[in-house]
Amino acid sequence: MADRLRKAWSVGVRGLYSPSLVYAPTAAKARSKAIADLSDAWSLTWREALQQIEYVRRTPSHDVALPEPHPLAPQLHPGILHCVVHAYGGTGLKAGYRDHFYTCADDWQMQAALYHGLFRVYRRDPGRPGQPDQIMYELTALGRNVARGEAEIYPRW
Repeated sequence: MADRLRKAWSVGVRGLYSPSLVYAPTAAKARSKAIADLSDAWSLTWREALQQIEYVRRTPSHDVALPEPHPLAPQLHPGILHCVVHAYGGTGLKAGYRDHFYTCADDWQMQAALYHGLFRVYRRDPGRPGQPDQIMYELTALGRNVARGEAEIYPRW
């Protein structure tokens, strides 16, 4: 489980009362991310932003332990796995903020995901004339577990 740990770092910045929380594998990368954030937010040069950083300290109490990839994930078609991860909110820091997927009733990927028990039908809406019905699918516990296992340890953004 140690290799699926998102490490938290507290970064102290001059003029701010509370430290910023940054997720990175090392202190140097946490400092670099904080410098990039400061440069962007305060319109500073890299050197000016570096001078605003007071400290970078490990904060294990805010670490995020990510589950191992689910054994079902490699067996799924990439399109189905994409639907599951998308319904969960992606693989970044915001993963888990949602749990639904809305699409037409004849979407084969969602029908397959429904068959595998990754989703359940939450709501069915009639389609426009000549169009198929629209269905809102909700992730089941199995679907959420599969999506959690696909989360990136350190998202790129």
